[in-house]
Amino acid sequence: MANTLVREVLYRVSDALQDLKPQFTRWTQRSLIAYLNDGQRAIAKYCPPACSRVDAIKLSPGTKQSLAFIPAASVVPGDGSTAADVHGNGLVSVIRNMGSDGLTPGNAIRIVDREVLDIYSPEWHTTTDTKVSGFVFDPRIPKYFYVTPGVPASPAVWVEASFLADPLEVSATPDYGYNGSDTTTISIDPKFVDDLVNYILARAYGKDSESASNKVLADGYTTQFVGSINAQATALLGVNPNLQSLPSNMAASTPRA
Repeated sequence: MANTLVREVLYRVSDALQDLKPQFTRWTQRSLIAYLNDGQRAIAKYCPPACSRVDAIKLSPGTKQSLAFIPAASVVPGDGSTAADVHGNGLVSVIRNMGSDGLTPGNAIRIVDREVLDIYSPEWHTTTDTKVSGFVFDPRIPKYFYVTPGVPASPAVWVEASFLADPLEVSATPDYGYNGSDTTTISIDPKFVDDLVNYILARAYGKDSESASNKVLADGYTTQFVGSINAQATALLGVNPNLQSLPSNMAASTPRA
């Protein structure tokens, strides 16, 4: 996860918008946060590694596990941030056991072939233990994986896993002024901050595109954003999404409080 403060991003945006004295006069904080959330989702959609995580997660009883929704109580963030609900998009690896508290490093966990398990240990879905030795993963169903042996109902079993996730929604309610002390961070990797700023600026100027000069600015920031994302996606994934326009309305534009 990133360690870039939301208020640092908004300072850069407001500075470019010449909207600092006082800040959020012409373009409100609420609008800019809505664009910031949309921008994070757009970047994570086209460059999934931009929102990668390494966290301790509490496993569910049995062998089948899901990353689709992990409640805050079942996450110990690897970056030391405050736990929040996580929506995962795809497993990368299950690394090691983390005890019954999510804080105690234990044995390494290996990826195993499901067909091998099915042949030599056909009962593997019915056995349980408090230590996981292996995991099974099919990239065609990236939000799910299986562990072996299975997890008992009690005690809790935690593992450290690396995975891709949706960016955490930034609330509109704190004061993100540049003179403030809010410590909320963005979710995407810091190397994408320039892209996020360009996205927000494109949306902000696009809102006032009736002005010819603002339309030129909106088009310019859009070009910078889509060009950078196309290039970075190609470098990271070997696939060019060939974006031609600004991806917007990735979700509801109004942030959750």
